Amino acid sequence: MSKKSINSILKRSTLIIISTILFSFISIIIVTEYYLFQKNYEDEKQLIEDEKKLFLKSAVKNVKAYLDHEETSSENKMKLKLQNAVNNAINQANSIYTQNKGRKTNTEIKALIKSALSGIRHFDNRGYIYIIDLQGNLIMYPFCTSAEGSNILGVESPSGESIISEQIKAIKNKEETFHTYLWHKPWLKDSILYPKTSFVKRFKQFDWLIGCGEYIDDHNIATKEHAINYLKSSYSPKDWNLFINHYDGTSIIINSDKYKAGVNIKDISSDNGLKIFKEELKIAQSGNADYLYYNWPINETEFTAKLACIDGFEKWQWMIGASSSLKQFNDIELQRMQSFYQMSWLRIILLIILSIPLMFIILGQFRRTTGKFKSELSMLFNQIESAVFKDKKITNTEFQTKEFHQLSDNINKLLNQHFKNINALKESEEKFRILVEYAPLTILGLDNNGTIQIWNKQCESFFDLSKKEVMNQKVPIDKVFTGDQKERVQNKILENDPEFKLFPINLKNGKLAYQYWASFRVSEDLLIWVGSDVTELKNTEKELKKSRNFLDTLLESIPSPIFYKNTDGIYLGGNRAFFNLIEMDPEEVIGKGVFDLYTEDLANVYHEKNLEVFKGNYQQYDLEYHKEGQNLRNFTCYNALFKNQDEQVEGLIGVLLDITDRIKFETELQNKQEELKALNATKDKFFSIIAHDLINPFNVMLNSGEMLAESVNENDMQGVQEMIELLNPAIKNAYDLLLNLLEWSRAQTGTIKFLPQKTNICDDLQSAIKLMSGMAKAKNINLIFEKTENPEVCLDVNMLQTITRNLISNAIKFTPEGGQIKVYTNSYTDYLQLCISDNGIGMDNATKDNLFKIDKSTSKKGTNDEPGTGLGLLLVSDFVKKHGGKITVISELGKGTDVSVWFPTKQ
Repeated sequence: MSKKSINSILKRSTLIIISTILFSFISIIIVTEYYLFQKNYEDEKQLIEDEKKLFLKSAVKNVKAYLDHEETSSENKMKLKLQNAVNNAINQANSIYTQNKGRKTNTEIKALIKSALSGIRHFDNRGYIYIIDLQGNLIMYPFCTSAEGSNILGVESPSGESIISEQIKAIKNKEETFHTYLWHKPWLKDSILYPKTSFVKRFKQFDWLIGCGEYIDDHNIATKEHAINYLKSSYSPKDWNLFINHYDGTSIIINSDKYKAGVNIKDISSDNGLKIFKEELKIAQSGNADYLYYNWPINETEFTAKLACIDGFEKWQWMIGASSSLKQFNDIELQRMQSFYQMSWLRIILLIILSIPLMFIILGQFRRTTGKFKSELSMLFNQIESAVFKDKKITNTEFQTKEFHQLSDNINKLLNQHFKNINALKESEEKFRILVEYAPLTILGLDNNGTIQIWNKQCESFFDLSKKEVMNQKVPIDKVFTGDQKERVQNKILENDPEFKLFPINLKNGKLAYQYWASFRVSEDLLIWVGSDVTELKNTEKELKKSRNFLDTLLESIPSPIFYKNTDGIYLGGNRAFFNLIEMDPEEVIGKGVFDLYTEDLANVYHEKNLEVFKGNYQQYDLEYHKEGQNLRNFTCYNALFKNQDEQVEGLIGVLLDITDRIKFETELQNKQEELKALNATKDKFFSIIAHDLINPFNVMLNSGEMLAESVNENDMQGVQEMIELLNPAIKNAYDLLLNLLEWSRAQTGTIKFLPQKTNICDDLQSAIKLMSGMAKAKNINLIFEKTENPEVCLDVNMLQTITRNLISNAIKFTPEGGQIKVYTNSYTDYLQLCISDNGIGMDNATKDNLFKIDKSTSKKGTNDEPGTGLGLLLVSDFVKKHGGKITVISELGKGTDVSVWFPTKQ
């Protein structure tokens, strides 16, 4: 690449600067003129556009006013025709009525009127006469004669309006009225509702409502056609275009070679994708006229810009618009741009011609200046070269320009700093040499050939090789290393690896060491290896690891949970029992505090306890630990501090001793003691009741026995008979009481074995009932067994019969003579019901609630003063519980009692 002089560079730079200034000046002039041109053009364009908008808006407004006038005139004409049609019908009806009044019946006259009016049609056969009386009965309806005679007062239009009711209500007030509503066209099969206007008038002779109607859209067809023809002929499409579209997209008036009237233009788009009709419809339905800019398609590829004013005519669902082409704006802009370009080129040529003499003047001055600059610059370079090689300063008195004089002073300052830096570098190199030589690290330096350039004291000591033996020599790998280490060192000796890595080193001199080594590329031709000996640290680490393994094994072998924390309450570790207790892995716990692991309430408790320990207190407390889905566990927690070799507190260690089983055992023991006390108290009370009930029959037997002996001695047979009658029930009562007591005591002591077996319950009940029939018969009680079915269930037959006997005996006891007791069974899905139902004296709720409680049982006499203890019911309760069943009692005073035993069928 050829080198250029400063003179040529400055010359070129000057030309570039002049050209740039000239170009910038021309550009500013052109841009300014273009801005003014654009502003004038935009102002003129806006003025023309505003005039167009006013004209188009006025045109739309006039068209809308014309259509409104036509629609109003059409509506008035339609109402006049309806009124004339109904009045003519009324006149005909009056004439028929007048002619036939007194000669024919009202029924015949009505028939004549219907006959005369039914064939009348108006509005191209769309309009007809209909008659309804004031009660809502349909008298005449030409379109559906089958509906005549029906009442249509409640009939509503599909829109929900009560049309007939409204018309009748109106003519009652003012004799005649117009009514507009929505209705189907009977000659069409669609479901569309159309607006319809009817005129109705009262025919007083028969209180009839006579009416005729016309559909507004049908009547407006001719009006719309007239309006369309008028509008087409009323304007010239030379300067603007009138267009009318229906809201459904059908074009009504359109000025286009591509689209004709009647075509649906809903999907027409401009060249930028704008849906033209959709945007026009938004404006038309907004209620306010507005403007729209769009590009209208002339053919498949060409579009023309247009401005349109649009408004809506809601009565006919028409969109009215007036549009004008914006093509003239493009023509005006094109003419102005051509004029602008011509004037701009003239100005550019003139400026270039004027600038040529100026450029020659500037170039002449430039030559003189660059010559002087070149001379002084050459002098400066010579002095700099002399100063660098001869260590002397530049002489600035020889320079004539102020800038070169200042530059020489600055260069002298730099030279002074350069000389200082050289001296400092020499001192730094000496310090570095001493630092490397006596550093407590093994440091050696290699060039790119692997030749040793640095070998410090530590290298001499570790490798047993002096500096004289190795300097400027290859690394003595064979002399120093053994085995596989030779190849490893040979492969890595010239690698740049600044990351310290641990290497176990075996030297030929017998040394075994652990050292961290890293290499650093300090320059292109020097690689320094640095090694740090950690042999003692490694040996200490091995000993610590042995000790730690022993402690970990000891810790893991302890079944109690153990944990330890630092002084900040952060977990440092724990044994497996601890992590199993809290159901977390060590990684989830170590490094976290109690607030990270437990609920806030529990964490606050643990935190407060930890603070107490760190105050120097040995700690022992009980706590409850509960995890969701597990049973509550009780622990005694022992916390103590642990310290380092300097007696500084490092943290705390905690041991959790599980005392759940001990607390459970103590609680169960206490509960058993309380239960035993309660049972003893209950049995004491129960036995006092039994003793009291046993005394009564024995007193009777003793007294009756003495009296019986006296009667026998006196040969008083009647007295003997009376005493025997007293003794017999007393003995039987005592026997029954002792029998129940014996069975109950056997049940309590477990000597009665529970032997359930499959049996047909009705057969077993039959035998028990048979045993009790004599007792029932003695009180003239009707004992009935309703045998519906004989299911097979698993029961202890002996216990079943004992249950049945006691319940029937109890029912007999509390049922008066002449009463009735029913025994029956019912089978359910899970239970078999055995029910003993009587119509006896019944019981209150307090008695019912205490029936089967041993501590509440009291004897109560039956209807014939039969004694009792309630022991039989206790026996029943125990036997039912053995079957896993239950007892329910339904009773009211004076209304009898139903006792049901429920035996489970699935065992």
